[in-house]
Amino acid sequence: MSCVKPVVSNSSPLIWLAKIGRLRLLEKLFGHVVVPRRVYEEVALGKQSADAILVSKAVEEGWIKVSEENLEEAKALTSVSGLHLGEAEAILLAQKLGVELIVDEREASVTAQMFGVRPIGTIAVFLLALAKGELKLSEFKDCLDSLAASGFWLSLDVYNEALNKARSISQ
Repeated sequence: MSCVKPVVSNSSPLIWLAKIGRLRLLEKLFGHVVVPRRVYEEVALGKQSADAILVSKAVEEGWIKVSEENLEEAKALTSVSGLHLGEAEAILLAQKLGVELIVDEREASVTAQMFGVRPIGTIAVFLLALAKGELKLSEFKDCLDSLAASGFWLSLDVYNEALNKARSISQ
């Protein structure tokens, strides 16, 4: 594994990465991923979609770890921030572990920063994978296209900015 520290993930990056067949990038980049129990339940528990099955398999394999931490303060955070409980738990777990948080929702990213947690989005995961040689430039573009085709909201400006960053990494 190329990175010593694990990462905490919110539900949406797990879902999107699984949908486009790139969930294993997280294992390659971070060794393992920690998710709060609530996030695991949102993503996979009792669900039969292909992406839910991939996440469940990763938990069985042990590289996605489900935290059983009791994060009571998450309820208070949701009441003042408007975040979902899973997002709040993911932020607090990342803070407690001192690791980055993979999250795509803007409000959750801003809240994470307020708690001293560095948020990284799904596209940043692809950029990191490109920088570490886990993706080629053409695969990076395929990932963006697959995300968009799967329903991931991606503006043309963000798409073009991501491609420009990817090209500069690949030079």
